[in-house]
Amino acid sequence: MLVNVNHIYEAENKANVTLLDIDDLGSVVPKKDLVLNILPLDDSVIKILKTSNHVIIVTEDINNNPTIISAINLTDEEINNEKERMIKAANDGNDK
Repeated sequence: MLVNVNHIYEAENKANVTLLDIDDLGSVVPKKDLVLNILPLDDSVIKILKTSNHVIIVTEDINNNPTIISAINLTDEEINNEKERMIKAANDGNDK
């Protein structure tokens, strides 16, 4: 899922993020705020969350709690490329 990181609570191993979507016009649209667990002692995920504005995260349901198990930083260029793909896909769908 694509998210914007709002806050990291290291002592609690939690992150407050906003779930994002890219609409057919290429706009990044906030969907909802989430509080997710972070695997304890996973400094690599915390580092990525701290240094990134937009992140793709993978979550897993651990003990009935959504937990971030992986995170990938997205650059502004990658976000813009994804926006262009969404616009193109929407336009291609309208041509049919």
